Amino acid sequence: MGTGFDEKTLKAIWLKMQPLRRPTSPFERKGPKGRGNFWIQPKLVCQVRFSDWTQDRGIRHPAFLGLRDDKTPEECRIVDTQSITLAATATAPERRLQPAKREIAFTNLDKIFSPAEGYTKGDLIDYYRRIAPLLLPYLKDRPVVLTRYPDGIAGKSFFQKDAPEFVPDWIRREKIYSKDSNRDIGYIIVDDLETLLYVINMGTIPLHLWSSRLGSIERPDWLVLDLDPKGAPFGNVVKVARVLHRILQELGLESFIKTSGASGLHILLPLGRRYTHEQSKDFARLLAMLGAETVPDIATVARPLAARGGKVYIDFGQNGQGVTIAAPFTARPVPGATVSCPLRWQEVNARLHPSRFTIKTMLKRSERIKDPLAPVLRKSIDIAAALAQIEKKFAFHLAQGFRKDRSPE
Repeated sequence: MGTGFDEKTLKAIWLKMQPLRRPTSPFERKGPKGRGNFWIQPKLVCQVRFSDWTQDRGIRHPAFLGLRDDKTPEECRIVDTQSITLAATATAPERRLQPAKREIAFTNLDKIFSPAEGYTKGDLIDYYRRIAPLLLPYLKDRPVVLTRYPDGIAGKSFFQKDAPEFVPDWIRREKIYSKDSNRDIGYIIVDDLETLLYVINMGTIPLHLWSSRLGSIERPDWLVLDLDPKGAPFGNVVKVARVLHRILQELGLESFIKTSGASGLHILLPLGRRYTHEQSKDFARLLAMLGAETVPDIATVARPLAARGGKVYIDFGQNGQGVTIAAPFTARPVPGATVSCPLRWQEVNARLHPSRFTIKTMLKRSERIKDPLAPVLRKSIDIAAALAQIEKKFAFHLAQGFRKDRSPE
C-alpha cells in the first residue's frame, strides 16, 4: 500500500513491528528476494480499501485504513474473487470488483498545439505514449498538477489540481489536505499508461509533480535548485551549474541535473525520504547561498527580478510540500515543443542549450542514452555529514546558522 499513512501512524506501526522481527522470510516459496527486507512474524491484521481486483487476484489502488485488533491472521483468507463479484452484483449492483474497462476516446487529434512547428495534439499523445516507460517511474504514487491547453499553446490555459468530475472511475484519485485552501484536494495519480494518455487527451501539455509520494508525503525524494536566468545568458546558467556541481562534489554530495524544458536547469539531490520538506528547503537555501557567494558576479539568491541585476537566480524555493517542478521528460508549452531532459554532467558545457531537446529529438535520444536522472529516486545524501564539510571548507557561519535554526535529525 502506498497511501493512507501519516507520520504518527507509521511510527505506531513501526513500534508494533519491533517485537515481531525475525531474520528470515515467513513465506515458504513466494516473497521478495534480496537484501534490505525487514521480516516480521505475520501477527498484525490491517484493513484496506481498494478499487477492484486484478487479473492475478491482487488488489488495485489499495489504501491503508487501520489495524484490526478484533481480527486474527487465522481469520484472513484469500477467497474466490469470482464468487465475491457475483455476490456483490446480486446485493449491491453499484459495487465494482472486476477491473474496469479502460477506454480513452481520443479527441481532436489534428488540432494544432504548437503552431510554429505544426505539431498536433496527436503528436503530443504519441510522444507521451512512447516516452511513458521513462516518465512513469517519476509519476507513480505522486500527486501531479495538470496545466491544460485545450486550444494549444497559443490559446488560453489553466492549472488543475482537483480531478474533474467527469473522469472515469478507473482513474486513481487521492485526497490530500491543503493548508492554503483549507480543504482536501482530489489529485489525479498517474500510475499507468492509460491514465497518462487520458490526462494528455484532456489538453494537458506539461505535468508538474510533487517531490514526495503518497505514504511518505511529508518526506521528499529530492531537493531541487532551480537555476532561473530571466534575462541572464544561458551560458551563465551553465557556469553556475558547474560551480554548484563542484561545490557539491567537494561536500561529498551526489547530484543530478536536467533542463527545465524552458530556459533554465534543475539540479536535484536525492533525499531518500530521510528528511522533512522544511529541512530540505533550509539545506537548499544554504547550498544556494554557497553558490551565490562563490560566483557573485553571475549568481544571486535575490528573488525580485529587479534585484537580480541580470544574474542567474539560484531558486531554493521550489522545495516544500505541494511545491512542484516540471516532471522529467514532460513537454513544455513553448515554441519548439521542448522537453525537460535529464542530462549527464559532462553534457553541461558551452554547447548545451535546452532548445535541442524536443518531443521529436527526445525519443531518438532515449534510444541511445539511459535515463541519467533515475538514481535520484533510490539514493540519498547525508545532510549532517555535508554540514560538517561546510564548516571545514566553506562559510562556517552559514552552517552554524543552519544548525541553530533547524538541524536535520
